[in-house]
This record gives sequence, C-alpha cells and structure tokens, in this order.
Amino acid sequence: MNFMEMLSEIVSIFNRWNKKLVRQPILIFFNLIQPLVWFLLFTQAFSAIGDIPSFQLLTGTSSYVTFFTAAVIIQTITSSALSSGLGLVTDFDSGFMDKMRVAPISKSSILFGRLFSAALTTIIQVAIIIVIGFALGVTIASGMVGIIIIFILTALFGIAWSGISLFVALTTKNQETTLSVGLLTTFPLLFLSAAVMPLGLLPDWVQQVAKVNPFTYVAQAFQSLIINGFEWDKIEYALIAILIVGVLSVGASIMVFRKKIS
Repeated sequence: MNFMEMLSEIVSIFNRWNKKLVRQPILIFFNLIQPLVWFLLFTQAFSAIGDIPSFQLLTGTSSYVTFFTAAVIIQTITSSALSSGLGLVTDFDSGFMDKMRVAPISKSSILFGRLFSAALTTIIQVAIIIVIGFALGVTIASGMVGIIIIFILTALFGIAWSGISLFVALTTKNQETTLSVGLLTTFPLLFLSAAVMPLGLLPDWVQQVAKVNPFTYVAQAFQSLIINGFEWDKIEYALIAILIVGVLSVGASIMVFRKKIS
C-alpha cells in the first residue's frame, strides 16, 4: 500500500467521524461543560490568587483568569481526548469493527482517522474557550500568530493524549473503565503541574513532580503565548513533551489495535 492510498483511507475515516459529530453537535457542548465551569467559577472563586505579591513576578500577569486560561485549554484537550476511546468502544460494541476487520484497509488508518478527527473537534472547542476568554478580559500577547500556534499545540497534544484513551479502550473494551482511567489520570496530572499554579508557589514535592509532568510544559507554552508573547524555548519543551507522550501512547495503541482486529 502506497502513501496516497493510506492517506485516502485516513481521510475517509476522518470524514466518517466528522459526519457523526455534525449529526450530534451537542457532543461538543457536553465536552465543554466542565472546562466552562472551571473557567467561569473556579477563576472567580480563586481570583484573589492574582493578588499574591509574587504571583505577577512569577507569571507576568496579575490576572488569575489570564493565567488559568492555559489550564482550561488543557482540560478541554484531555476531556475531548477521552471521547476518542469511548467512540472506539462503541464501534466494537456495534459490530462496526467486525466490518473493518475484513475490509481491504490499513488497520492503522482507522486509528489515525479517529485521532485526526478528535484533533479537529478539540481545536473547535479550544477556539470557543478562547472567545470566552476574550469576553472575560483575557488578551493573547502573541496575537493571531500565537493563537495559530496554540491551535497547533492543541491538535498535537490532543492526538498524543487521545492515544492513551485509545489504548485503555482497546485493552478493556469498556466505556466505564476508559472514562474512569481517563479522569483518574487527568485531574491529578493537572493539579500536579504548573497549569493551575505557577511552579514557584507550589510545595517542593509538587514542584518535583511537576518537572516531569508533560502538562507542565504544555501549560507553560500556552501561558507564554497568552501572557508574554513568543518564548520559543517553552514552545520547544512543549513539543518535546508532546512527542514523547505521542510516540508512547499512539505507538502502543497501534500495536494493541492490530492484535484486536487481526
């Protein structure tokens, strides 16, 4: 099979998932509920954090809403990534994967089509989050180019994190387990990173965990683009973290998937 044939297969699977989303646009809203609650309530409840003397020195802003925008974006990405695995479990339960097992199609194309569709959905959701952020007074220091970079990082991190959801879904073939594992990994990692609080205000042991947490590097890239402008070293670190997660998660998912439908 040549590259163009595989690309055509990926596009076909990609379009299939997009058509399902168009028929059920409410799914985007449901995936946004939790991030919106965080954005509209969490930031208001903890807005006084911005008044801490060292907060502006550490972050470059005195607005906790502006700082926390990165955390909301990450939470949106990880929530959307969960739907990748859940959708795959549905395909197994409905018998769709039995048809794919005998179809003359690359098995990897099925996963990549799903991953790219999930990335597009996540970009749409993050775009909505950014618009809401504008309404709350958040500004993007890096301008339109920075927003485009945020979307690129969003897509890449969404694909990488979706790989974890797909791996759990393929291993368990159970929606409840996939959802539980997703939630149990996402929230601790989010709070044990620099997404919710700057590193300098975290306890020492949390700082040590945060330094090996991929969420920290993705959050710092988003924060730099939103607050300070272009800090290319932070964007580079975020790309490295995303690459490591993506190679491990997507690679493991492809291996398990081939075994499941062989």
